[in-house]
Amino acid sequence: MGTNPLTSYIITIVSSLFGAVLVVQVFLYFTRSQWGKFGTCLAGAAVAAFCIIKTDQAIDILSVLGTKIVSIFPV
Repeated sequence: MGTNPLTSYIITIVSSLFGAVLVVQVFLYFTRSQWGKFGTCLAGAAVAAFCIIKTDQAIDILSVLGTKIVSIFPV
C-alpha cells in the first residue's frame, strides 16, 4: 500500500508527543509506587515506539482496524 509522506510525519509527531507524555507519567507513577499504572504506561510506550519505528506497518494496521470498525456499522 502506498502511503502519503504527510501521514508518516503526522504519526511520527503524534507518537513522539505521546511518548514524551508517557515519560512524564511513568516518572510520576514511579515516584508514587503505582506499579499497575506504570505497566500500562510501558505498554503504551511500546505501542508508540512501534508507531515511530515501523510507521508503514502502523499505518497498514490502523487502516485495517478502521476498515473493520467501519464495516460493522451498516450504511
